[in-house]
Amino acid sequence: MTSTAPDGLLLPEGTRLVHIGPPKTGTTSVQSAFDTGRDRLRDQGVHYAGRGRQPADAVLAVTERPSTTAATPPPIGKWTSLLKEIDAAREPRVVISSEFFADARPDAIRRVARDLGPDRIHVVVTLRPLTKLVASQWQQFVQSGLRTELGPWLGGILGEGGAEVSPTFWQRHRHDALIARGADVVGPDRVTVVVLDEQDHDSVLRAFERLLGLTTGTLVAVEELSNRSLSMAEVEVVRALNVAFKDLGLSKALHTRIIRRGATRHLKVTRVPAADEPRVELPQWALDKAGAVAAEMVPVIEASGVRIVGDVAKLRLVPTSRLAGDDVPEVRVTPDVGAVTAMGVLLATGLPRRDLAKHAPRGGLGWLRSPEEPLEAPELELISTPRLAAALARRLAYRARSAITAPLRRAARPSGDGNRG
Repeated sequence: MTSTAPDGLLLPEGTRLVHIGPPKTGTTSVQSAFDTGRDRLRDQGVHYAGRGRQPADAVLAVTERPSTTAATPPPIGKWTSLLKEIDAAREPRVVISSEFFADARPDAIRRVARDLGPDRIHVVVTLRPLTKLVASQWQQFVQSGLRTELGPWLGGILGEGGAEVSPTFWQRHRHDALIARGADVVGPDRVTVVVLDEQDHDSVLRAFERLLGLTTGTLVAVEELSNRSLSMAEVEVVRALNVAFKDLGLSKALHTRIIRRGATRHLKVTRVPAADEPRVELPQWALDKAGAVAAEMVPVIEASGVRIVGDVAKLRLVPTSRLAGDDVPEVRVTPDVGAVTAMGVLLATGLPRRDLAKHAPRGGLGWLRSPEEPLEAPELELISTPRLAAALARRLAYRARSAITAPLRRAARPSGDGNRG
């Protein structure tokens, strides 16, 4: 049973809520809560579209952006398959969440609105202070292959006359323009901005519950070690790997497997940085520049006519830097950072699993797969077989239960419920 929203946030039945991020605004937390809560969502009339945490390939296909493993977009069939799933959903409300929507150009936004239904789509933008985003976005770019050090990168993004770097940064994080691109296509009355509360990280989940008519507590935050921030030493090792990788001319697909899903993921999951280990910090000049941009954006957002949830004034936050001077200090990398990074690369190659297969005793499981056979996705390497089996069993059980109960729910639903059309 859905709850009511006395403050008027509840979106009408038939809505397709499109959460566009942008990146580093709690997107992983939101998507993980939706993904792990699918059973509870369906019971309350909400369908979370796609498989896994987010339908990245489908969104990259429709926005015509390069895939995470190649220089070309995924096939458009990924998007059309997602549309078929959405059209087949019987729940009154559907959610599609991907921060890759934030990179969409106007023509792609128009197509998304047309495909999902201009009278059904509702765009949600999550925002946090720009001063909180810059460092996080740099290290995210590094994990994706950036080779530029923090100091020069800040000069290119925020400095006067600096070289242009990471052109997608302002496409995503000039938030007034991001909101305007969506509002120009779907109308400001179909855009909601949710401002994150840095003191209450669950507030963004409560906002989505109100939008969708979910009972409070339906969306539960999931702690994911793989999403923690890297320390300065860790991100510098990854950046140095990127430089060496590029010098050898190796492929984007291999970088994704070996560095992003191998070295970086292993660092996040298995290493705990010391309490005094330096994090990625911005010098005061960079914080002040970012704050000045935020001060320009906030009045534009307020005047845009979109619905705002939370305190938009908090987007102006400018903290005091813990660095002395304008320069990023020299980074000291301890041996354990290098060792853990190297082990992540080794695990991503699959060689440890193959070695076990070669030396498995007679009668063991090694004979099931030869060392030359392809391995499963590298992100599964660190997940035990019992955990994988349990997850698979839960999915199969839920699908069997849904196959039985879905026809009953459809039969019981009144004919004019507003779900379709």
